[in-house]
Amino acid sequence: MSLNNSFYHITSRSGSSFTIRFNPAHPIFTGHFPGYPIVPGACLVQIAQELLSVLVGSPVRFITIRNLKFKQPITPDIEVRYIFGENKITIEDLEFNNYAHFAASYLCVDTDV
Repeated sequence: MSLNNSFYHITSRSGSSFTIRFNPAHPIFTGHFPGYPIVPGACLVQIAQELLSVLVGSPVRFITIRNLKFKQPITPDIEVRYIFGENKITIEDLEFNNYAHFAASYLCVDTDV
Protein backbone atom coordinates (compact mmCIF):
# COMPACT_ATOMS: atom_id res chain seq x y z
CA MET A 1 0.00 0.00 0.00
CA SER A 2 1.39 3.36 -1.03
CA LEU A 3 1.73 6.11 1.55
CA ASN A 4 1.92 8.83 -1.12
CA ASN A 5 -0.99 11.27 -1.19
CA SER A 6 -2.36 10.02 2.14
CA PHE A 7 0.51 10.01 4.65
CA TYR A 8 2.73 12.38 2.66
CA HIS A 9 2.88 14.21 -0.63
CA ILE A 10 5.75 15.32 -2.84
CA THR A 11 6.12 19.09 -2.88
CA SER A 12 9.09 19.25 -5.26
CA ARG A 13 11.71 17.23 -7.06
CA SER A 14 15.15 18.28 -8.18
CA GLY A 15 17.31 15.66 -9.87
CA SER A 16 17.71 12.82 -7.38
CA SER A 17 16.13 14.59 -4.42
CA PHE A 18 12.51 14.93 -3.36
CA THR A 19 10.97 17.31 -0.86
CA ILE A 20 7.91 15.99 0.94
CA ARG A 21 5.37 17.22 3.43
CA PHE A 22 3.54 14.94 5.87
CA ASN A 23 -0.20 14.92 6.50
CA PRO A 24 -0.39 15.73 10.24
CA ALA A 25 -4.07 14.65 10.29
CA HIS A 26 -3.19 11.09 9.21
CA PRO A 27 -4.49 8.50 11.74
CA ILE A 28 -1.03 6.99 12.21
CA PHE A 29 -0.04 10.02 14.28
CA THR A 30 -2.81 9.45 16.84
CA GLY A 31 -1.07 6.26 17.95
CA HIS A 32 2.55 7.25 17.33
CA PHE A 33 2.53 9.00 19.84
CA PRO A 34 -0.44 10.76 21.47
CA GLY A 35 0.53 14.29 22.45
CA TYR A 36 3.90 14.09 20.65
CA PRO A 37 3.44 12.66 17.16
CA ILE A 38 6.54 11.44 15.31
CA VAL A 39 6.97 9.82 11.94
CA PRO A 40 7.57 6.06 12.40
CA GLY A 41 10.92 4.81 11.13
CA ALA A 42 9.21 2.08 9.10
CA CYS A 43 7.24 4.79 7.27
CA LEU A 44 10.43 6.73 6.52
CA VAL A 45 11.92 3.63 4.91
CA GLN A 46 8.69 2.92 2.99
CA ILE A 47 8.68 6.50 1.68
CA ALA A 48 12.30 6.06 0.52
CA GLN A 49 11.26 2.95 -1.39
CA GLU A 50 8.33 4.76 -3.02
CA LEU A 51 10.45 7.78 -3.98
CA LEU A 52 13.20 5.55 -5.36
CA SER A 53 10.54 3.86 -7.51
CA VAL A 54 9.63 7.27 -8.94
CA LEU A 55 13.31 8.07 -9.49
CA VAL A 56 14.11 4.88 -11.43
CA GLY A 57 10.72 4.74 -13.18
CA SER A 58 9.81 1.26 -11.96
CA PRO A 59 8.54 -0.25 -8.71
CA VAL A 60 11.43 -1.30 -6.46
CA ARG A 61 11.86 -3.37 -3.34
CA PHE A 62 14.76 -3.04 -0.96
CA ILE A 63 16.85 -6.19 -0.76
CA THR A 64 19.16 -4.96 1.98
CA ILE A 65 19.33 -1.92 4.20
CA ARG A 66 22.66 -1.18 5.83
CA ASN A 67 23.84 1.34 8.40
CA LEU A 68 20.38 2.72 9.10
CA LYS A 69 20.70 5.55 11.60
CA PHE A 70 17.91 7.76 12.87
CA LYS A 71 19.58 10.78 14.40
CA GLN A 72 16.49 12.55 15.75
CA PRO A 73 12.71 12.20 15.57
CA ILE A 74 10.81 13.74 12.69
CA THR A 75 7.54 15.40 13.60
CA PRO A 76 4.75 15.72 11.03
CA ASP A 77 5.16 19.50 10.78
CA ILE A 78 8.69 19.23 9.34
CA GLU A 79 9.12 19.33 5.57
CA VAL A 80 11.94 16.95 4.67
CA ARG A 81 14.12 16.21 1.70
CA TYR A 82 15.13 12.72 0.59
CA ILE A 83 18.45 12.72 -1.24
CA PHE A 84 19.42 9.65 -3.24
CA GLY A 85 23.19 9.43 -3.63
CA GLU A 86 25.23 6.70 -5.27
CA ASN A 87 25.50 4.60 -2.12
CA LYS A 88 23.43 6.49 0.43
CA ILE A 89 19.94 7.78 1.11
CA THR A 90 19.77 10.85 3.34
CA ILE A 91 16.74 12.43 4.99
CA GLU A 92 17.21 16.04 6.03
CA ASP A 93 15.11 19.12 6.65
CA LEU A 94 15.24 22.19 4.44
CA GLU A 95 17.88 23.75 6.71
CA PHE A 96 20.19 20.78 6.06
CA ASN A 97 19.75 19.18 9.50
CA ASN A 98 20.36 15.47 9.02
CA TYR A 99 17.61 13.26 10.46
CA ALA A 100 18.51 9.86 9.05
CA HIS A 101 20.66 8.08 6.52
CA PHE A 102 21.20 4.57 5.25
CA ALA A 103 22.53 2.50 2.38
CA ALA A 104 20.27 0.12 0.51
CA SER A 105 20.35 -2.25 -2.39
CA TYR A 106 17.17 -2.72 -4.37
CA LEU A 107 15.56 -4.77 -7.08
CA CYS A 108 13.08 -3.56 -9.69
CA VAL A 109 9.95 -5.67 -9.43
CA ASP A 110 7.49 -6.73 -12.08
CA THR A 111 4.05 -5.33 -11.30
CA ASP A 112 2.36 -8.17 -13.25
CA VAL A 113 3.57 -10.88 -10.88
